[in-house]
Amino acid sequence: MEGTVETIEGKTAKTILQQEETVVIGGKTYKVAPPSIATLILASEAVSKLPTVNLDNDNIVAESLYIAKDCKALGEILAILILGAKKILRGKIFFWSKWQKTLLADKILKETSPKQLNELLGRLLSSMELAFFFATTISLIEINLLQATRQKATTASGR
Repeated sequence: MEGTVETIEGKTAKTILQQEETVVIGGKTYKVAPPSIATLILASEAVSKLPTVNLDNDNIVAESLYIAKDCKALGEILAILILGAKKILRGKIFFWSKWQKTLLADKILKETSPKQLNELLGRLLSSMELAFFFATTISLIEINLLQATRQKATTASGR
């Protein structure tokens, strides 16, 4: 992965011109899939595989090393964001697509540094339109909560 810093002007131009996002991992360039809800769902499922921990700030190095063995999901999350749900969930060639995701996840873990992984994850998540997804889900949750608390008005018989 190359460590280029993108300016606001560059990001704006890329958005306006609808240029595809690309990433370089292990010398190979990958086109990043456009954001989709299905991709976010797959990434969310992979995030649930990460360990739940409360890191002790006084012993951060030892605790980070302790949980590192359980963080293979980081490669899977990035592979999902890069490939996208359309490529991963193809019908007849599902097993090949899943294998491709596994290979890319493995390559990400082997070829990227922690700093590169963090930067790439941040860059891809920022392009996933999470704010719109969040706003939509929150508004639907609120609607659902309001419907559950409404009570039907009762009238006395004969009135």
